[in-house]
Amino acid sequence: MQPHEAKDLWDSIEKVIDNRDLAAFTPDEFVDLALEVTPLLPSGLRRQVIEYRRYAPDGDVVLLRGLLPEGVTLPATATAPWMPPVGEAQGAALLLTSVTVMLGEPFNYASLYDGRIVQNMVPVRKMEFTQTSQSSTGMLDWHCEDSFRDDRCDYAGLLCLRGDPSGASMYAQVKDVQLAPDLMATLREPRFHVRPDPAHVLPGDTPMRPLAIISGSESAPEIAYDTHHLEPIDAADEDAAEALRQLGIGLDEVAISHVMEQGDLLLFDNKRVVHARTPFTARFDGTDRWLMRTMICGSALTFRRWGQRIPA
Repeated sequence: MQPHEAKDLWDSIEKVIDNRDLAAFTPDEFVDLALEVTPLLPSGLRRQVIEYRRYAPDGDVVLLRGLLPEGVTLPATATAPWMPPVGEAQGAALLLTSVTVMLGEPFNYASLYDGRIVQNMVPVRKMEFTQTSQSSTGMLDWHCEDSFRDDRCDYAGLLCLRGDPSGASMYAQVKDVQLAPDLMATLREPRFHVRPDPAHVLPGDTPMRPLAIISGSESAPEIAYDTHHLEPIDAADEDAAEALRQLGIGLDEVAISHVMEQGDLLLFDNKRVVHARTPFTARFDGTDRWLMRTMICGSALTFRRWGQRIPA
């Protein structure tokens, strides 16, 4: 987006917000407000996002840049994923949702970060080495969002409010991974199961979900993956364990890294892409790395079956 476009858009967003506190909006009201902003987006940006949804001509990931205006005054970095946006961060949350709603319906689970439609990907004290978006000092390894659920999001969007030169976002497209046919065949069998994501607040008896890691056609394969929470159902299944190990190596070999800067928006297909983040040092002084995330259900039928924007 050109600087003058970002400035004009931001001015329009402020008029749409009209000094209201978006934290008081219900999830549906917030998305409805974002839909008022979508027609105000530059036509070139709208066209790019719609073409990505329909054809993915440049792959399963798209990077949009310059969405926030130069000199925007943001509040201190949020201190928890579930904190509602305040000040100028309200405009950023609305902007993110106005773009991602072109891919489908923004949603969240009741079990994740208080069911917030827009979540903060920020470092949190005592969580530095966890395999969650609250980590910092430790590597956040390869994963798809919520592989333990069969209704996981189709797309996710990450908008950078503050970057960190050490905290690079990484992604890998499963279609780029080259594995021997026998390994790929093993990964297509339901010989694995995945533990629930620890970021979710769930009953202690939530079962592990059995699944095949790779599915779909050979030309457009899909993946359900989590480095730390996925394992063979049978601990003695050496072929499954080796296929899983080789997949991890293959993902590393095709990885692409990008250091997110303010105004960058990364959109990715959560069924065909895994992502990760390199370590960085959190200062906890209000200036730490800050991304906002939305998750998108790309199927109108699935969304209607849920009957709500924040399913259990």
